[in-house]
Amino acid sequence: MPDWLLLAAISGGVVYLLMHRALRRASRQLTELAASEGRFRDLTELSADWFWETDAQHRITWISAGGSVATLFGNLPTFGKRFWEIPRVEVDPRALEAHLERLGEKLPFFDLEIQRTDERGARLIHIISGQSRVTPRGEFLGYRGVGRDVTEQRRAERAVFQAKERVELALDGGNLAEWHFDVEHDELYAGDGWVRFLGHGRSPAVGKGAMLYDMMHPEDRERSRGIMVRALKGELEEYVDEFRVQTRAGDWKWLQARGRVVERDAEGRALRVSGIIADIDLRKRAETALQEAEARYRSLVDLAPNGVLVHSAGVIEYANPAAARLLKAESPAQLIGMQLEALFSPVDLPRVRERQSVLLAAPAAVGFEERRMRCLDGTELIVEGAAVSFLERGRIVVQGVLRDVTVERQARQALAEREQRFRDVVHASGEYVWETDAQWCYTYLSERVEAVLGYARNELLGRAPHEFMPLGEAHFPDTKTPFRDVVRRSITKSGGVIWQSVSGVPRLDAAGALIGYRGTAADVTARKQAEARIEYLATRDALTGLPNRALLTDRAGQAILTAARSRAQLAVLCVDLDRFKLVNDSLGHQAGDALLRAVADRLQNTLSREDTLARLGGDDFVLLWNGLKSAEDAAVLAQRILSILARPFTVEGNALNVGASIGISIYPNDGRDFAELLKNADAALYDAKENGGGTWRLFAPALNARAGERLRIENELRGALARSELVLHWHPVVRGRGQVVGAEALVRWNHSGRGLMMPEEFVPLAEECGLIRAIGEWTLERALSQAGAWQRKMPGRAWFAVNVSAPELAQGDAYVERVEACLKANSLEGSCLELEVTERVLMSSLAENVETLRRIGALGVRFAIDDFGTGYSSLAYLRRLPIHKLKIDRSFLRAIDSHAADEAIVRAIAAMAGTLGIAVAAEGVESEAQLKRLLALGCEEWQGHYFSAPLDASAFEALLLDAAAGAARIAPGG
Repeated sequence: MPDWLLLAAISGGVVYLLMHRALRRASRQLTELAASEGRFRDLTELSADWFWETDAQHRITWISAGGSVATLFGNLPTFGKRFWEIPRVEVDPRALEAHLERLGEKLPFFDLEIQRTDERGARLIHIISGQSRVTPRGEFLGYRGVGRDVTEQRRAERAVFQAKERVELALDGGNLAEWHFDVEHDELYAGDGWVRFLGHGRSPAVGKGAMLYDMMHPEDRERSRGIMVRALKGELEEYVDEFRVQTRAGDWKWLQARGRVVERDAEGRALRVSGIIADIDLRKRAETALQEAEARYRSLVDLAPNGVLVHSAGVIEYANPAAARLLKAESPAQLIGMQLEALFSPVDLPRVRERQSVLLAAPAAVGFEERRMRCLDGTELIVEGAAVSFLERGRIVVQGVLRDVTVERQARQALAEREQRFRDVVHASGEYVWETDAQWCYTYLSERVEAVLGYARNELLGRAPHEFMPLGEAHFPDTKTPFRDVVRRSITKSGGVIWQSVSGVPRLDAAGALIGYRGTAADVTARKQAEARIEYLATRDALTGLPNRALLTDRAGQAILTAARSRAQLAVLCVDLDRFKLVNDSLGHQAGDALLRAVADRLQNTLSREDTLARLGGDDFVLLWNGLKSAEDAAVLAQRILSILARPFTVEGNALNVGASIGISIYPNDGRDFAELLKNADAALYDAKENGGGTWRLFAPALNARAGERLRIENELRGALARSELVLHWHPVVRGRGQVVGAEALVRWNHSGRGLMMPEEFVPLAEECGLIRAIGEWTLERALSQAGAWQRKMPGRAWFAVNVSAPELAQGDAYVERVEACLKANSLEGSCLELEVTERVLMSSLAENVETLRRIGALGVRFAIDDFGTGYSSLAYLRRLPIHKLKIDRSFLRAIDSHAADEAIVRAIAAMAGTLGIAVAAEGVESEAQLKRLLALGCEEWQGHYFSAPLDASAFEALLLDAAAGAARIAPGG
């Protein structure tokens, strides 16, 4: 064979081999690329972000899948459209204009906000950012970018902004400002309010602590600095100081600072002080003015024509010049130090001592009375004196006024007869004074009558009172005896009707003949209205205005008498809202009250005037229905009420679906009196509640037996703790497929007659009768006692979870102290304890519960949200609490391997928890299929009968010992 032909053959073979190798490498790269793309798509579906691409005309060519994209766009067409062309998608016009400019220049863009309102009215907000795509030759292909759901972030930002505005508004309205002092770095932050006190515009964000002392008045600096040092050392519980600070105008203004050390290091050194500062300049000015007024008052007293004596414990401490002249003293100083009783005649001393005992017992005043006093020259003087006592530096001080009444006493006797009329008026008392002749025509009226009746006095004189009274109500006594508080109605000049209380005495001439009456009259309209209101409130529910139990009982008694006479029937319906407590716990009592009023209005509008709807308290309503023909009529009415209450209520902007349960009793079959009818209707109501609510039940005699049984169980439950009938079982918590990492303590009731009772059989009853807190305390103490024993036997092997009820959390500091004491008593670290709190319990008093859980968290205790996903709450609390774990409710696991919606919910919870750095656990795992799906979705821990039922202490200890020894790895189903 020629050499060239051989060479060509060899060359061809080499080329073939190289091409074959290149093709294999390209195939492998394509396979890897497809796998990478699959992984990328899986990640994008799990990610909270979503991704997109557009062509050169900015039309959408690709959008990643995922829950956030589906939520934003739903079934709306997106491909081939620009973002701002998608139906119902909104973009701020100014932002869109700037965005189009950047697109025109093919520049990157960031955080363009797009919004859409979904079919439920909820507003969704996403932001998109993008980078241009070009070919290797530089040809523009379009944009590629990422989108993110920021709906909750925007809501949270708005809530924080509104909260900050409310705080600032409250501080401004109270003329206050906040301040914070970082002791370690000598940095002072003060809110804008305190510099506005001084005429400036804004406060610097951070300043030095010495800055404030430089602004203080020189006389106040050292004292203020000393108070702050004592507070920092802990000698003072609270820092309180008043000082002067120079304003922008150059004058001095008084401020008051109050604060506490809010943070100390491990050695007790103060790190941070916070407090408020208030403008007290007006108060200080008032104090100065008061001191000046006191000085002026002393000057006036010194110049007063009447004698003034000031004494304490019977010893004179001050006398003015007039008192010295009155008592024939050479000067006021001669009276100072004398015993007050030495100046009075022995005849008057008993009365003087009686009045002094009143004045010295407490601050009081006594009016003018005549007394005989002995002057220093031995003569006697008749004076009229009055006194007032007051507290001064912790002691009672008495100030008296004396005046010589010798001449006035003679004048009073001359005027005695003319003053008799006014003494009679004082005896009768009243708002205005009147006099009539014997025919009851007015002869005198005081000025006050014009304000009461609206008539000028000259329009009333000569006319009789009955001319201004409604027809048929005119009546006056026709005897010569006095009368008091005769209440009558009068018509004012404007046509209004008022109530008056009239008192009077007859006027007689020298021969004893009646010549008229005189007395007083008072406008008592307000009192009569108050009495009517009191009568109304005594028979009405204050919240809804419906009849209360007293009025309902009265009407029911009358209705039963009528029905008995006519041999008719009537029905008593007890109506109870099904989810009212949830509304109260989630939205507050104000929303609950508004809901009750709405329910009352809706029910009243459906009843006739002969029926009575009453509220007995809480969410308990009772309907008394007359004219019943048969039990079927009552059932029809109950169903109609359920339909009426099933419609949503709008309360404070929230649409609430509450529903109701109804119990019915019928007279005379179910009871002969109202008490029995109400008791039996209540028993029927409880039966409706036990059957899931949202329905009605007619009373049957067997229900009384069930109610009695329930009462018996409640009484037995009260003694269960004392009889040591409660026990704990331990439900293992597994990580992965078989590693036991902890257990949940579950309480059981070892009933003497019923055997072992599960929590669902007695815990709801304990919540109703107020025993849940005691059971919770017993569970915590017993669980930690057992946990301490296991930790000493098997150190560091497991942690233990305990459920917490709302009444326990409501104890606040007391509950924190109990947890800390139990941990110390059993030598346990806080990390050994996990507290499980349901969303419903947490939201019952969120602000207080957040603070309580934070304090417990400081002990190292972990928290888990139990039954997550079933609560009536906002997820915002997840950012406010030191949550370590979310326990997915068992209701989402029943069909997780076959129901896409349940799987999507679990996936969303796991993804959200992963983003927040929170662990995920599940309870109620019953099958291998459920476990595989949970592990695939990122659920780290689980518990359920698939691994183990709850165990008693000995069985669980054996399980821990086996795991510790490594003798047997327990696997699910093994």
